[in-house]
Amino acid sequence: MIPTRTLCLGGIILASSAVAQTSTSDCNGAIQLCGGVYTETTAPLGTGNVFEFTGTCNQSMESASIWYTFTVQEDGNLSFVLDPANDMDDYDWGLFDITNGGCAGINAQNGTSPEVQCNSYGSFITNGPTGISSQLGGSGNTNGPGDLNGPPFNADMPVQVGQTYALVVMNWTGSTNGYTIDFTQSTASIYDANPPSLISVTPDCANQSLTLDFNEPIVTSSVEPGDFSLLSPSGNLFPFTAVNPDNPSANAQSGFTIVLPDTLLEGGLYTLTINSSFGNVQDLCGNTVVDTVIQVPISAPLSYTADITTACNGAGGAIQVANITGGHPPFQTLLNASNIPGGVAADLPPGEYGLLIVDSVGCIAFEHLVVPDHAIEVVIPVPQDSLSCSNPLVTIAGVEVLPPQTPTYLWTAVTTSGTDPQYSTVINPQVQQPGIYTLLATDQQTGRADQASVTIMATDLSSMDLSGVLLPNVVSPNGDGLNDTWRPYLPSAPDMDITHLFDEYTLTVFDRWGKSVYATGESGPRTWKPYDTSDGTYFYTIALRSECGTPVDKKLNGTITVLR
Repeated sequence: MIPTRTLCLGGIILASSAVAQTSTSDCNGAIQLCGGVYTETTAPLGTGNVFEFTGTCNQSMESASIWYTFTVQEDGNLSFVLDPANDMDDYDWGLFDITNGGCAGINAQNGTSPEVQCNSYGSFITNGPTGISSQLGGSGNTNGPGDLNGPPFNADMPVQVGQTYALVVMNWTGSTNGYTIDFTQSTASIYDANPPSLISVTPDCANQSLTLDFNEPIVTSSVEPGDFSLLSPSGNLFPFTAVNPDNPSANAQSGFTIVLPDTLLEGGLYTLTINSSFGNVQDLCGNTVVDTVIQVPISAPLSYTADITTACNGAGGAIQVANITGGHPPFQTLLNASNIPGGVAADLPPGEYGLLIVDSVGCIAFEHLVVPDHAIEVVIPVPQDSLSCSNPLVTIAGVEVLPPQTPTYLWTAVTTSGTDPQYSTVINPQVQQPGIYTLLATDQQTGRADQASVTIMATDLSSMDLSGVLLPNVVSPNGDGLNDTWRPYLPSAPDMDITHLFDEYTLTVFDRWGKSVYATGESGPRTWKPYDTSDGTYFYTIALRSECGTPVDKKLNGTITVLR
């Protein structure tokens, strides 16, 4: 049977709101004192779930115990009178300062929750009241056991604001008659009459929950999602969907986490309101938090950009982190657990990387990144043709980009005429000057590139012998692509136009009446294309001179028959 407990203050009996966590016979289930007089009408006989240290005067033994706890509200002296309902009953007690070590520090006996008072006075004849009271002849801070080791009362004890104590009362006689504890002689205030307040409100890194820390334990069951609302800087109102107490099984606690349905994306100063719409958020003494408003700074979620530079032929990749916003600066940027100063990691091989950004409060953003590789190789066969008097135009041949792809091409030429950085944009350009020619091939998507160079040489040797030049005597300008144009030729290369190889070249064609129908002039074409000329026989004179290869210096004449 759960015993009935009442609190009496100034002669008025108040119902206690304290509900045991596990057992009031354990420190962790201690009854919160909320008034000046506490009456226990039916004392329990057990020791709870944990057998606890109860003080040296009690020889460390626990029997038929009840625990109480209180926090000092104002400095002064602590005094109380524990008065049995039957003076024959023997009650012993111990008092511990649990400000720093909590209940766990009592049994640990490591000094974190020290014993500060103890009394186990007892008599076989009569016992009567005990407690802390200098007024009733109390002295010392530990008395007993028995009636030969000090009086039933200890001396008044100075206490300070903020100190928390645990008091164990033990029914050594095993009586069920109960007792009354009266603290009204105390000059210190130990009864909490103030409403709880929030010490801190901390948003989580995901901006979807707020951790609340109250200045004292709050009854767990009194905290519901509907007790809270959040107003954004732009005026949007957000409800909460869940409340997660730090210890779900505890009757009361100071820490809770309230959960929003979605992530908050807006940064700025939010307004958290605690209202009484769903009942009162209250402490163990029934003091309530009503219509409390607190300003909460919330940063926008941590965001950034990560630019990846593709590696080229297994090297030269890069990752650049920029535009970091939200979160709490300053930020630390790590790649594969190593710092990257300035957010830039260069000269990376291709592969997988873990990017981690940590802000000043420990919030993180993680992303798995892949630096790809682009293989590109420019291959230019050597040797290439050499420039000569008989070969004044060379095509750079056989150029390849491996593996096969469609990059852009840009040739740079370095010759005696200077440097031309945009010499050509085709893969096989023609060159007229000796020099160094460099091809840069660039992939259009990744920007990765490779280059190679080739040297085009000049030579005085010629493989061309112009001394064996022949002059045709028939031309058929019918547009069939065969013999449409009259020009000198070599038997070894009949399809090659050799007219440009002559240093001097003068051709004049006359009709039968001696009228000139064609003349090369100084800069005109060196071939005759008689498309508008009538069929018949024509006469020509030609002067040829060349110093390329075997010297040639000829003046010839003959006839040409135009035949369609």
